[in-house]
Parts: sequence; C-alpha cells; structure tokens
Amino acid sequence: MMKWKKTVALGLAAVMALSVTGCGGKETEGQGSGESSTGGGESTAPEGGYAESDRITVEVYDVAANYHGIQSGWFAKLVGERFGLELSILAPQVSGDDSLYQTRCSNNNLGDIILLDNTDFIDCIDAGLIKDISDSIYNYENLAVFKTQIDAWNTQVGDGSKLYGIPTEMTNTSPDTYSENIPFSSVCLPWDYYQELGAPEIKNLDDLLDVLEQMQKNHPTNKDGDSAYAISLWKDWDGFGMENILQTCKWYGQEGRDSVLLGNDNSVMSIIDENGAYYKMLNFFFEANQRGLVDPDSPDQNWQITDEQKLRAYRKYLLWYNWEMNLAGIKLTDEEKQSGVGFVTVPVSDMNIYQVADSYYGSGRVWGLGAGVDGEKEKRIMAFLNWLAGSEGNTTMWCGLEGINYVEENGRFVQTEDANKYMLGEIAMPDEWGGGSFADGNQKLNQYIVSSMAINPRTNEPYSFGYWSSQQEKPKDKRWVDWTEKYGKDKQTDYYLEKNLMKVVANVNVVLDSDTTDIALIRSQCGTELKDASWRMIMAKDKDEFDRMWKETKDKMIGLGFEELYEFDCQKYQKIIDVRKGN
Repeated sequence: MMKWKKTVALGLAAVMALSVTGCGGKETEGQGSGESSTGGGESTAPEGGYAESDRITVEVYDVAANYHGIQSGWFAKLVGERFGLELSILAPQVSGDDSLYQTRCSNNNLGDIILLDNTDFIDCIDAGLIKDISDSIYNYENLAVFKTQIDAWNTQVGDGSKLYGIPTEMTNTSPDTYSENIPFSSVCLPWDYYQELGAPEIKNLDDLLDVLEQMQKNHPTNKDGDSAYAISLWKDWDGFGMENILQTCKWYGQEGRDSVLLGNDNSVMSIIDENGAYYKMLNFFFEANQRGLVDPDSPDQNWQITDEQKLRAYRKYLLWYNWEMNLAGIKLTDEEKQSGVGFVTVPVSDMNIYQVADSYYGSGRVWGLGAGVDGEKEKRIMAFLNWLAGSEGNTTMWCGLEGINYVEENGRFVQTEDANKYMLGEIAMPDEWGGGSFADGNQKLNQYIVSSMAINPRTNEPYSFGYWSSQQEKPKDKRWVDWTEKYGKDKQTDYYLEKNLMKVVANVNVVLDSDTTDIALIRSQCGTELKDASWRMIMAKDKDEFDRMWKETKDKMIGLGFEELYEFDCQKYQKIIDVRKGN
C-alpha cells in the first residue's frame, strides 16, 4: 500500500545517499541523554561502554524494515558498545508471517521498540501496548529539539495530555519548505537520448509519447544488446490501485489516497472520476502500450527486477521518482558523464506537479516503546532513540562513518577518496569496525527519526550527501550543466515553481480514523479490483476493450460498496485538507 512504498522510497534514498558517499560518527553523554544537539568531536570507532556480556537484546517491531533478524556488522558493533543493545528486528513485510502483527498484539507484546504507521500506532495505544514516555522524553536533549513536532503529533492522541510517539523523518526546516533540487515525482528521461532528438518541447502527454517512441526506435537495446523499452512497470508496490499510476497522478496535481484524489488546490475527487488524474494516467500507459512502448515483462516483474535488470542496465527510458535517477547501480564512466549520459527531469508544459513539502512534522509513521519496557532497558532504548535524533546519530544514519566515508575540513564534510570503494564492497571495513562490507553492516531499521534534508547543526548543511557544499563545488556531469544552460536554473524545483509547473503543499502529519470492519472489507475488495483492472486495461487490445473494462470496473466497485467507502474517505482525508488550510 501507499505507506509501504513510502518506506521503500525513503530506504532507497538512504541507500542512494550512502552508496554515492557518506559521513558518520558517534555520540552520547555517558549512557544517559546522549550528545548535545550542537554536535561535537567524533572518534573513528565506537567508544567502549558495554561489554558483550552486559548487552540486552531488544525486539524492534518495524513495519519499514526490509530485513528480519539480528542486526549485524559495524552498526551492530556501534550500538552494542555504545548503548549495550542488540537489535532483533521483526519485519512483518519480510517475515513471511502475515499474522505476525495480530499474534504479537494478542500476546500483549508487540516489541520493545515499535515502529508503526500512525493509525496502527494509535490502535496499539488504545490497546495498552505502547508506553507513556511523557515524564522522560524531554530529558533527552536531541529529542527535545523536536518538541514542537512531537507535541503536535501527540495532541491528536486521546485528550492530548500524554506523549507516546516520536514521528519519523522530521526536519528542522519548515512545514512549507521543499528543500530538494528535483521534484519527487516528475518526468525523467535519459538526457543523451533526449538531446539526440533535438531536445524538443514537450507540451503534453501525447508529445511525451512521441519522444519516448522515437527514443525506443533509436535505441531498441542497451549497449550490451539487451532489449530496452520506454516504460518498464512493476506490480509489487500496488495497494489501492496501481502504484505506477498513483505516483504519476502527481504530475497533474493530485495524490491518490485510497478511494480519493487529493488536489494541490485542496480539492477532493473520486479516484474513478474520468476527470481525475488516475484515469488520465491509466489512458497514458494504455496508449504507450498500444505503441509498443511498455516492457512486456511488466505484469510479471517486481521492483527488484525492474531496478537491477532494467533501470541499472539502461533498459528503460521513463522514470518518475527523483531517487531513481541517481541510484548508484547505474554506473557511468567518466566518458559517459562528459557526454551527457544519465537521467534528468524534463519539463512538460501542461503539468502541475503535486509536491509535498519537507516532512517537518513527520512522514506518517511513529516510533515508540512497548508498554512493558522499564528500568535499565528503558534507559538504554531512550538513549539510543535520542542518539538517532541528534547530529551524530543522523550523520551516521544518512552518511556513514568519519574517516571511512567522509572527513571534516574547515567545518564541512568532504568525501574520502575511498568512500565509493567502501560502499561498493571493494574495500572491507577496518578491523575496529568488525570487518565485512559497509553495506552488509549498515543499519537495517530502514527508517529514521530525522530526515536527510534536515540541517546538520555540526555543518549547517543538510545531512544528505548531494547537498554538501563540498559536493556542489565539484565539476558536474554534462547532463546537469546542459540542463542549467537550457532552462536557466541550477535547481530544477526553482524552474518548475517559476513556470507554475509545480505547487508545494504544506507538510502535515494527521492521525486518520481507523476503518470499521465493513469499510476495511470494502476497501480491500475495491482496491484489488481497481489494481487488477488497471493492469488489464493497460494491456487491452484496443480502445473499445479499454472503455468496456473501465465501465465494468466502475460498476463492480460500486456494487462492492465504493460509494460508501468514498464518503468515508472524504470525511477521513478532509482532516488533511483542513490542517493544510490552517497551516
């Protein structure tokens, strides 16, 4: 579902940041409140503090994790020696046990550290599974920095007088700021192939299909001779509807949220309204397939296959996520970089991109402690969470390790010569970090308390590697130089905003109503129907079959109770609209 994809995106963003380079460090004030929020000196290896025999194993129930088991490697060494903790990660999306959540809830022990989506977290508070941390949380300096955001989330719980949760991915920018250089979802094309066509103006989706068709005609294979397609889709991210469509809805000012489309003008529309972006983009992919532009493997492949075998091999020509453009697996030679190879955003004149601002108030998930956690275990966990909220922890999370991935020069971070070699596993980690590869030992939680776009108080620059001034000063690949020359802006988002091709909506972190049993059933059935029908419609033999399938799908969804679901969701998501209007 949508929340699952967000996790993958965030996780890949972290991998992307680290796989290009990194930074890192450690901190705490003894075993208590942790480092100062202003940052401090860093050492190159974990400071001793807990012998192996003194460590406590804590269970981390983590809906974001793509790893199930005991954390190992350099991150495990750091957490063990610094906080006396061994992390046993319970990852429901990879455990193979669909009943893991229900089973552990029924046993009144979901975990020691708990990471859930907002609504599930609230349900667990109501069930007595989450610990009230009101008396201790602001004794921890780094967590106290985010008091505004933490209080804002917890005021939505019960009578608002207690503190249970710590939102994920908070920033110290603002709720109205979008800090990244590139829109989150936009049209991204291989710049060398686009330039080869004369970089024609793209006025609308029909023009985009023309460009993609010509690209595929000119380059039916990659340089290794493997077949290539303009569009390659995947199924395993689908939830309520088809995820590749839901994300490209953002190109036309709407975000899919279950049965509704939320507009960047604060409007609400049914997802099956023919005037909406879902139907528009469904038509786009159908027309693309009619032209032979959709990878025939699409209905049978997952994201991993699309990523590793298609994207990284330069076998797909349309991307819609900003992080896809920079995945480290797309290895470009110096010659390719100098000749304009690689993906960039390409404006489409009729677009009105729906762009959510930085996740100032959080991204829709929450950290907390299990209700049974107390004593020494509670102190160690809170010290660990405090570290995750501070400069040192976030430098480690988002960037890596000092001396391995980065060094500090004149108050700013600079990539080490061997940073990429560590990330690619070409150099093993030093013995003091336990050996092995950096990637294998990287943290497996796949979620963060603070966003990579937050400002690191140690450097006054974002944690995200690509935004360090030392990186910005390096010679840019030709594709980015060409882009600036053509469009007159260094930041793509500046151009999109200036040309009214993008609108930023305020970040809000609203706890939404849980489904009733009846609504949950209708949602599941309607979502499955829309998802399955979307794939069939894209692959339809002609427009008549497409239209017939659409009518049958709408009729079936209405028969399943879609109108009741839509009414429920209109009230549910109006909370987001209302908060944005008042922000």
